[in-house]
Amino acid sequence: MIKFFCLLLFASLFGVFNQDSRMHLACHKWKQVGIKSFGKKYQAVSASEKVMTLGRSGNYEEILYGQMQIKGRWKFNQDSTRLAFEVSEYNGAKVPGGYLDKMIPTDSVMKLTKDTLIYASLSYYGPKKVYGHTDWYFVREK
Repeated sequence: MIKFFCLLLFASLFGVFNQDSRMHLACHKWKQVGIKSFGKKYQAVSASEKVMTLGRSGNYEEILYGQMQIKGRWKFNQDSTRLAFEVSEYNGAKVPGGYLDKMIPTDSVMKLTKDTLIYASLSYYGPKKVYGHTDWYFVREK
């Protein structure tokens, strides 16, 4: 019985540490380097197309094409394998929101290391509404 409780304690602590380490890996400034749209091949993009900063407090910022600025919040799911984003501001204009706490993260984290973030946005594509994903490739800005 003691072994069971020790194992349970270890598993719960490992889960907390694992989520904290994934949070530590994610919370940086990221430059987009590529995209693989559903049904298409990987395509490199200019690093100035999208720069994204994920903050430890749950805030995030994006700069698109060096001009458009987006602010909002982000979160992991419980086991840090999926992401959700909520936009609250677009080029200084407030955007109605407040739904992040109710959202279920659906963007899959495919790879997260100290210098690479790849996540997949799930969606329906084409006239037949085929379910698939677009993969977003980022490298950590030094």
